Amino acid sequence: MSQTFMESHPKTHSRPVLVKRSMHELGELFIEALPTHIANLKIPGRSITEQTRRPPLPASIDNIEALQQTMHEVLCHPITQQAQQHAESAFLLLLRKDSTDSSTLRFFNGWNETHKTTSLVSAKVIMRLAADAVSMPAHMQASHNTVMAHMHEVAKDDFGLGHKGHDGMYRYLTAVFGASDWLEERYSVSECLAFSEFLYNTGIAGHKAAMTSDEYRESTMKAMMVSISSELWNGREYNFLAQFIEQKLLCLDPTLNANPQALRNAKGYVMGHSGEVENRHGLHALAAAQAFARMEDIDFDIPQLKKVMLDYNERVGKAFGALAGFLAEAHDTDERSEKQLA
Repeated sequence: MSQTFMESHPKTHSRPVLVKRSMHELGELFIEALPTHIANLKIPGRSITEQTRRPPLPASIDNIEALQQTMHEVLCHPITQQAQQHAESAFLLLLRKDSTDSSTLRFFNGWNETHKTTSLVSAKVIMRLAADAVSMPAHMQASHNTVMAHMHEVAKDDFGLGHKGHDGMYRYLTAVFGASDWLEERYSVSECLAFSEFLYNTGIAGHKAAMTSDEYRESTMKAMMVSISSELWNGREYNFLAQFIEQKLLCLDPTLNANPQALRNAKGYVMGHSGEVENRHGLHALAAAQAFARMEDIDFDIPQLKKVMLDYNERVGKAFGALAGFLAEAHDTDERSEKQLA
């Protein structure tokens, strides 16, 4: 059911924006359908020879009811609610802008820093698993391969084989906003840099530890849990923005209406990560983490997952809070200028 969503930033209450779903609603819909999503989750099939093909392998995820409850608790927690409030405010303020200024460039610079989990965490887990494969005891090889296959599914859409043009999608989007200079260092946002630094430290923590050590197991498991947290957050984030990105792009550049390919390119960064894409990545990370726990004969700690998810949401919320602040300040400046001209 559609609702009137009014951005929560106190300085922008006077101008409501219609959207179909809030980030909270999107999260609730996903959690309610979690058993169905898990039932449909598979490692894709693979051709072995020209005549034979390995069939898809269903994911094995346990304690679904407990996971649902935990995800709902995280979604409803004040930390998550505040983080989503900051994110929604930042997006809605960005979508109000009719011209580009330093706050727009800061947004795109900082937003990019929040989307580095694949390269700074998930990919480093894959690298660990690949490096360790040659040292894995024979009786653990099959389990190890399953963990690695699920982590591949987490990362493949971002920089896997056969995804030509993915790295260029952000360029197309920022160009329409007139923000092609977003990469310049002067537009960096300290809170967003701190967030990507957290991701980097998570990705490399304990990577030199002995394979049988607690440090190795704990650091690898935490990295996978951060991957879960990130992908599920991204599922809400991209789907929120996807609801009205096309309309905004057409307002910025009406010529896109007559050029379907250019429009697809412009909205590709958002739409290519919307739908079930990010949520599916998160569930593959969850399947990988549980498979890793079974392989190492350790418990998959759901309370620990909750702690990691809330920590992630608090950190990403601070990043979006900074972005919303820059955009709100620019919005107020623009309104004052309009009043003076009037």
